[in-house]
Amino acid sequence: MVENKANSRHSSTGWLARLLGVNLRGQLTRSFLLVILINIGLMAVLMRVVALPRLNDVALLLGRRQAFQLAPFFADAYARSGSWADGPALAQRLSHPLPPGLIRDITFGLPWRFDLIRELTPDRVVLVNAAGQVVADSQGLLSGGQPLPVELEAYGAPITLQDEPIGRLVVTSAVVDELTGVLEATLRQTLLGASILAGVVALLLSFGLAQRLARPIHSLSRAARALTSSDSHEPLPVVRRDEIGELTMAFNEMTAALNRQKYLRRQMVADIAHELRTPLSVMQLDIESLGDGLQPPAEAAASLRDEIVSLNRLVEDLRLLSLAEAGGLRFTLEKLETAPFLRQISETWTPQAQARQVQLLADFPADLPPVLADEGRLAQVFNNLLSNALRYTPAGGRITLGARVAEGELLVWVSDSGPGIPAEDLPFIFERFYRADSSRSRDTGGSGLGLAIAKQWIALHNGRLWVESEPGQGATFFVALPMVPQTDI
Repeated sequence: MVENKANSRHSSTGWLARLLGVNLRGQLTRSFLLVILINIGLMAVLMRVVALPRLNDVALLLGRRQAFQLAPFFADAYARSGSWADGPALAQRLSHPLPPGLIRDITFGLPWRFDLIRELTPDRVVLVNAAGQVVADSQGLLSGGQPLPVELEAYGAPITLQDEPIGRLVVTSAVVDELTGVLEATLRQTLLGASILAGVVALLLSFGLAQRLARPIHSLSRAARALTSSDSHEPLPVVRRDEIGELTMAFNEMTAALNRQKYLRRQMVADIAHELRTPLSVMQLDIESLGDGLQPPAEAAASLRDEIVSLNRLVEDLRLLSLAEAGGLRFTLEKLETAPFLRQISETWTPQAQARQVQLLADFPADLPPVLADEGRLAQVFNNLLSNALRYTPAGGRITLGARVAEGELLVWVSDSGPGIPAEDLPFIFERFYRADSSRSRDTGGSGLGLAIAKQWIALHNGRLWVESEPGQGATFFVALPMVPQTDI
């Protein structure tokens, strides 16, 4: 029995701990409760600062109203005797509920005065003469000749006879005081009830809202944990249009990027293995042929030299790309005269273009502005772009190396009249080892690292590299570089 009670107490305490814990539900609950407590505090302050003084003002107004309404009776009494001799007796009579007969006597039979007196139930009537001295106090708290206390002056009204002040009448009512107390207690009870109700509503709202918010977050958490245990991940459904929905979409984009990177990593390993296998196989055959006497030493040495050069180029490309991505590649940026630089690049590739029966056009003015660049690295970028263009442009085609100033940048482009790049390959064209034509190998192309290296090097020049292409209409690679400021020219 005792154990059951302990378990029950522990269960209820555990439920409250979970509800107010460090999870999202607990944080929302605490936030709601904090807001409610702040509102309750503000309401309590407003009640004390605004509402209760207003109730006191109501009591003052009612007291003054009664005093104004009773003042004519005292003026009549003063007129009859020429003094306040009848004042104390009248004050005593008016400070208690009066029988109808007595009311009729003191109102001289006037109906409007009869109705007025019948509605009034003053608890205390204090009569003050023109000199400010107390003449009568129906409760006997003030003696005759004593000055009127300051706190009672607000409840009073002047007594006049023929527009001349003859005294002052102060009236307080127990009914009004009781009403004020009842209203004050009612306000406090209402505030307490509203606080309890608001607390319950806050708990329910926080629980429901936390469940609604936590459900997709839990799904994201499970999916995030699953990232380490599987090779591919399905996108999460986006069922909301708020920040949680945006988070889900961002997670799906990240998942797609991770899937893509995993695929590219596997593809990169396969490509590296392939790139290494071919020269190593050739080298093995050359060595075996040389050992068997099937190949002249000079020919075997030349073949081995070519394969070693190819391997060194692959290793160097991988090293340069890793350094560029890690920010460890040293660049020497100096002012470079653009037109002579591009003219030299064009002249270097013209013989190879002519050998392939491809027309190489130089389309740039002689007054191009200079740029800050590492001339050697930038030359490698354009050499790679022209090499790719020449590789894909058929005989009779055309390649253009052009440049213009556009929107404060130097825009250089290499366009060809080759087959173009499929739209589905454009987003990945600058990724390492990516080949739009999967059938292309090292025999017909490079290592697949050239464009990835070029993009990193242009980024280190604070520039941009992108491609535009439509299948069947060739491709155009654009390089945008910042120009040298006029003050540095």
